Amino acid sequence: MRHRWRSCAGTTAAFAVAFTAFGAPPAWAAPSPDVQARPPIAEQMADADAAAAPQQSRPASASTGESAAGESSPAADESSSPPVGDTGELAGDVQVAGFDEARSREYFAVMPESIPRKSIDKVRGLDRVESVEVVDAAQVGVDGESTAVLGVDPAEFRNYAPEPSAKSDEIWQGIAEGRVALSDEAGKQREIDVGSRVDLAGAKGELTREVWTHATSGVAGIDALISRGLAEELGFPRGNAIIVSAPDADMWELQDDLQEALGDDASLQLLAEDPEPRPSGAPGEEVGSSTVETAIEAAKTRIGVPYVWGGESMAEGGYDCSGLVQWAFKQAGVSIPRVTHDQWFAGEQLDYSQARRGDLIFWRNDPTAPDYISHVAIYLGDGRMLESPRTGLDVRTTDVRFDNMAGVVRVHG
Repeated sequence: MRHRWRSCAGTTAAFAVAFTAFGAPPAWAAPSPDVQARPPIAEQMADADAAAAPQQSRPASASTGESAAGESSPAADESSSPPVGDTGELAGDVQVAGFDEARSREYFAVMPESIPRKSIDKVRGLDRVESVEVVDAAQVGVDGESTAVLGVDPAEFRNYAPEPSAKSDEIWQGIAEGRVALSDEAGKQREIDVGSRVDLAGAKGELTREVWTHATSGVAGIDALISRGLAEELGFPRGNAIIVSAPDADMWELQDDLQEALGDDASLQLLAEDPEPRPSGAPGEEVGSSTVETAIEAAKTRIGVPYVWGGESMAEGGYDCSGLVQWAFKQAGVSIPRVTHDQWFAGEQLDYSQARRGDLIFWRNDPTAPDYISHVAIYLGDGRMLESPRTGLDVRTTDVRFDNMAGVVRVHG
């Protein structure tokens, strides 16, 4: 059996290339953060330390629902659906079938152009593939920020969505009627409220639509869902991406089979939360202590730099959590994936009790997708970490937070 851990964990770069093939992010997507609007970094760090201090005596299993950025939020409740806009405004002229059955998400595949029908048929015929959902994918502007969006058939795609969203008839009715579902993280980080209106800029022009809900798609890196009809109006490629459900497949063999069926132009992204059987070990060797120190020192030079959604360089005005981690390790000569979900597979997964300096710590903080990896920080040792927390705050060091912690990864290179 071939284990392709590195190629799976490293698909983010290829995935990004395929996605930006729909059109490079426009100039107006470049963020212009208002540095003066934020409190001084020393004040931010003091506030964060004070908020986190009581957690040091709490075991890692304790959970009061504190978010990765140190804010209080309700603990994830899988039975609670995300909030939606004013349901009284739903026309009801488009009928959306009810929730059928939950379908797992193992892989997302995307191509610059429409996937040939014969290729999709090959995927459907692969051993242990239970279902395939065809969607439209493109990078478009949402209120001036480049955003990865899927155009979906609400009645079909809801069966692949995280359960809290999948069972909400109102969410999918709103999408079917032309409204936008932003991911929970994108909505909060960009401070775009449910019920507000946003400008969508695609290849065919601009449209204004209501943000109907904050509900995570279940596909790492995708920050909004719209109907396929709206996607067509915006100029999305038709049927250029698929979601593959194959819960009983070997994820690493399935990756090879998918690549063969779809061809070299397809970029694959692993969505399965805990692929089994695991490879016997992460690829390469553990990153050495001197390399770890180089990465940490690089990250420290960014303390006080703004958090910027999607940011991965100073040219963009700052960094988001995974962008900072990727950049810091790149300065030490180590290549790791870009998206937080993929960084979770960048090395050996461990319990926090085994953490050592330079390991990555991960959290699951999205109440609309309780199993989704949504935040990452660099462990500094002695209960401290370095992170780019959230919009409105800067890169900082702070005490480790245990609520919603997913675990620790020791980076291999």
